[in-house]
Amino acid sequence: MIITETLKETYIPQLWAIDRAIWNPSNTPALAQYENYEHYAKSLRHQKLLIAINEENDQVLGAVSYHHPSPLPAHQRQWVLGIGIAPSAQGQGVGRALMKHLIDLAPDDNIGKISLRVFATNPGARHFYQQLGFQDEGFLQKEYWLNDQWVDEYAMAYYVN
Repeated sequence: MIITETLKETYIPQLWAIDRAIWNPSNTPALAQYENYEHYAKSLRHQKLLIAINEENDQVLGAVSYHHPSPLPAHQRQWVLGIGIAPSAQGQGVGRALMKHLIDLAPDDNIGKISLRVFATNPGARHFYQQLGFQDEGFLQKEYWLNDQWVDEYAMAYYVN
């Protein structure tokens, strides 16, 4: 497996397929972003990405997107991330490798904090982030109304030394 920051056009349909396979109304409030391929592809071309690739067949195994929370100068030392791993690659260390690579990049970009949010209904993901050193920063009760029920969410962060 290699990790690259280069988004090839051949990766976009693969990333689209991964996102459509893993995101659903029980784990994201943002399904609309995966409804239109052209909009998705255009958005992807403007994101900072780390992409895990199977070097034997050039297949995308997963990706991490990351960005500053806002354009404010006060937010330029923080990244917010999103991660998606192909169902066939889950449990094989792909997510861990991507996250460690991102954490390793942070000091070179003068980043002091990496943050994310995870649904309370996804304890496996929360445990994964905790194993990497992420800490709970907050608990948001009834943050989203999805599938006719309230969903709570954790705010988590990794503090870069």
